[in-house]
Amino acid sequence: MNLNPDILKHIELLVGSIGVILSLFFAIFLLSNRKQQPKANTFLALYLLAFSLRIGKSLFYNYFPIDPIIRNMFLGILLAIGPSVWFYVSLLKNPNKELRFKSYIWHYVPMFVVIGCCWFIPNDSGTISRIFYYSLIVHMAIYSSYSLFFLLKNKPTLASSKEVKIHKWLLFFVITTLIMLLISILISTRIIPYYLGIAFLFSVVVICFSIWALKNPFLFKLETEKYSNSSLNKSEAEDHILKLNQLMNDEKLYLDPELKLSKLSKKIGVSSKLLSQAINQIENINYSQYITQYRVEEAKKRLASEAFENYKISAIAYDSGFNSLSSFNAAFKKHTSITAVQFRKNEGKK
Repeated sequence: MNLNPDILKHIELLVGSIGVILSLFFAIFLLSNRKQQPKANTFLALYLLAFSLRIGKSLFYNYFPIDPIIRNMFLGILLAIGPSVWFYVSLLKNPNKELRFKSYIWHYVPMFVVIGCCWFIPNDSGTISRIFYYSLIVHMAIYSSYSLFFLLKNKPTLASSKEVKIHKWLLFFVITTLIMLLISILISTRIIPYYLGIAFLFSVVVICFSIWALKNPFLFKLETEKYSNSSLNKSEAEDHILKLNQLMNDEKLYLDPELKLSKLSKKIGVSSKLLSQAINQIENINYSQYITQYRVEEAKKRLASEAFENYKISAIAYDSGFNSLSSFNAAFKKHTSITAVQFRKNEGKK
């Protein structure tokens, strides 16, 4: 069945516009709430603004003519993407890093230069025009590739769920950016003969960003709010968690269904209040959730092991530290998105 060209055109515009609108809204939200946001998010906002303006121009240009000078201005905005990727990654990985205006503004100088010279840059299918466009892609690719190298070289050393989530988010963010750059090249060389393909992809990416943000709201909150008057600094909290993780891995205390926070705090040598605070600050979860994740991982190991293939799921649940089958089922489904029965079947097929 062939779709009416007009209907297809409206669908293209609708889907492509979703990403632009969401991205602009997200960027404005981040910029308007800068005081309540980690400073890294200012650069995420710049990234979203630059991309949304560029994609918005592409959507508009597909239906209406745009003056070459205006097109060059929008192309120049792409030079804000690379630096924004790098500063967002580096600051989210190192939130205490001091960043002065002079240390980052020069990275954006090429953008201002290109926008200031947009009257003199040809915007046609000629050689100079194509070299100019590819140089923009290379500029973004260099920053994004270096950001990826930085992330791969600086994996979290502390077994913190929060640090791991931030690292995974940044990997997704950078790799997705590189994929969009690759698709831009494929479209410009007509290997992908679909001009709005990048707009469609951008909409999907922004929706994924939004879902990730909803699932991990700590990415958009200052962690100092809750414990602003506390004497426990981040270094001390990380030290407590390092000792706690070591204790859990060595002694498997989580197998005790009656395990209390007070028992753990005594073994580490801190008060229950400070240990609870350290778990909240570093892991971004409470004590109960912290213990539960160890118990679920233990259950997963046993369910996947041939040594326990004849054990009932209820027996594995109790042996992993859960004190009821219902709490085990709820926790397992929450952490793995599948039931224990399905997990065991999947492992048996491998």
